[in-house]
Amino acid sequence: MKTRRIMAALEQGSAGHGQLVLGAPPAGEPFVVWGQRWLSEAIVPPAVRRGGDWWHVDNGYYWPANGRPTGYYAITFRGLSPAFLADADRNRLPFRMAAWRQSRGDHVLLALPGMHYGTILGADMAAWSRTIAERIAAHTDRPVIVREKGCARPLAHDLARAFVVVTHSSKVAVDAVVAGVPAVVEPSNPAAPVCSTDLAEIEAPKMPERDAWWASLMAQQFTLDEMRSGFAFGAMQGMKDRFDGLCSAAL
Repeated sequence: MKTRRIMAALEQGSAGHGQLVLGAPPAGEPFVVWGQRWLSEAIVPPAVRRGGDWWHVDNGYYWPANGRPTGYYAITFRGLSPAFLADADRNRLPFRMAAWRQSRGDHVLLALPGMHYGTILGADMAAWSRTIAERIAAHTDRPVIVREKGCARPLAHDLARAFVVVTHSSKVAVDAVVAGVPAVVEPSNPAAPVCSTDLAEIEAPKMPERDAWWASLMAQQFTLDEMRSGFAFGAMQGMKDRFDGLCSAAL
């Protein structure tokens, strides 16, 4: 039901360029898909192998909809990670972020990713999770608090005394950065442009300017109303145009 709601909104806003399809799209055709299991597992890997165009819909970076009629859905092109748009419209910023904490806590907050994240692209979250605590210990003596995917504790509680957050793909890193807590993440994380990506920096993590990054994320998430109006469809075409332009420039 939630998938149909999202796709129907995108179809409505496509001005006849998109069609709602139940199941796999026609072979070789561009497509939009929600989530990382079931249908995604069947249609994304072949699209990646042939270099086809596809967009992925997930929960938003701010006020995630989680399948509901209200809130935001993130949309990315040919992958699960958002692009960094240095010229993104800053009028979409919902609020100002907290300043980087100058006097921080004492523990490392380890936010484990969902085990299904990235499997459609060949990622192995179980393998990453098995070794991450040991790799953290090689660079810091700070205690580590583990936050499982779907943890019932309020995130604010875990961030309150955190010195730094470590995660792979979790949007916890976005929440941390917005709250002024630095993070060490994998390059695929949506917060990567304003985080360290090397555990060797865990005791002195990066804390750069964040406004351009925040605006970039907000430019790549949309409400259902923005999908129905065609605003999201226009942004999706812009994602493809940027990608194609970058690829052409590289050639």
